[in-house]
Amino acid sequence: MAKLQLGSFKQVPRTTQATVTEHLRQAILLGHLPGGTRLVQSELAEAFNVSVTPIREALRELSTQGLIELDAFKGAVVRMPTLAELEEVYELRSVLIPLSVKKSIDRITPEQIQQAEPILDQMEATTDHERWVDLNRNFHNLLDDAAQTTLLKQTLQQLSDLSATYINLSFGEMPFRKKASEQEHRDILQAYADKNVELATQLILTHFNGTIDAARSALIKQAMSVAQL
Repeated sequence: MAKLQLGSFKQVPRTTQATVTEHLRQAILLGHLPGGTRLVQSELAEAFNVSVTPIREALRELSTQGLIELDAFKGAVVRMPTLAELEEVYELRSVLIPLSVKKSIDRITPEQIQQAEPILDQMEATTDHERWVDLNRNFHNLLDDAAQTTLLKQTLQQLSDLSATYINLSFGEMPFRKKASEQEHRDILQAYADKNVELATQLILTHFNGTIDAARSALIKQAMSVAQL
């Protein structure tokens, strides 16, 4: 099971199921468990040193989040990234962004703006693409959380999680985008600080377009590589 690179398993003050779910979720989002990986309940139970029951419930939860697929014959499999899903995820995010920005900017506090600054500092300093992808998700989730609308926030977080899979996949296409993306983050945060809804919306949509182009390119190259085998 070590080859799946699940990392260290630390118990925290929460249920075993919630802990396992979060650990597997992070492993999927950071690419430790790539698309197509079979998740065998008995192997996971041994790796986490828990019974099969919390593993089974964790897999069901991850299935509802769209991160894995449950099949009566194949069992649990990490969902494969596809071009169709990529387009749908970013189309949905683009539709929701104007509403999210309007609600977030109305309610975001100076303290939340200050919380975003060190996230951007860490993104610019790191050379670890997994760390960068995780920080990127944290930054966007922080802005979305300011909307304080439970359903909207949950929907955007799920879409953000699905996006992380594609950002991680496309990082090979991103060296030329990393610096530009980080500047876009700075501009977005400044627009939030200035309470400029129109500019923030425009900046985020442009930012997403750059990301989706890189992810699309990675998926097309991957498909071509497979076709040549």
